[in-house]
Amino acid sequence: MPEPAAIDSSPCPACRGRLFPRVLQCADCGLEVTTRYAHNEFAQLEPEQLHLLRIFVLCEGRITDMETALGVSYPTVKSRLLALRTRLGLDDQGKRVAPEPVAADRSGLDAQPGSVSRSAAARDILSALERGAIDYDEALRRIKALPG
Repeated sequence: MPEPAAIDSSPCPACRGRLFPRVLQCADCGLEVTTRYAHNEFAQLEPEQLHLLRIFVLCEGRITDMETALGVSYPTVKSRLLALRTRLGLDDQGKRVAPEPVAADRSGLDAQPGSVSRSAAARDILSALERGAIDYDEALRRIKALPG
């Protein structure tokens, strides 16, 4: 059986070592099963990234519907999806690569629909450029495509 992966996002509070899930407990009868469990890549996502994934599934991948659901612009949705893909360690063809820890993109998450400004969308694009998720030409193309 392969070695379970450590949870990268939550280091041990005592020694900063790797943490592994060990116990499952039944909420009804209290039965506990203890072992070293493997986890999947979704277990490491930030709440905002899980929300984006849920919206993606709910909207069946239609970015225009995601814009409305999230209250953000098209480039912002694309930027967040790219950050999620990077966090999950997927390349352009959907193949697994080494995942990179990516800071959660929180800009515009609490905004009401239609309230995300051009400058917030531009910040998202520049953040993606800074992370290396997109190159200069792609960033320039996205900024030029921003409405307003």
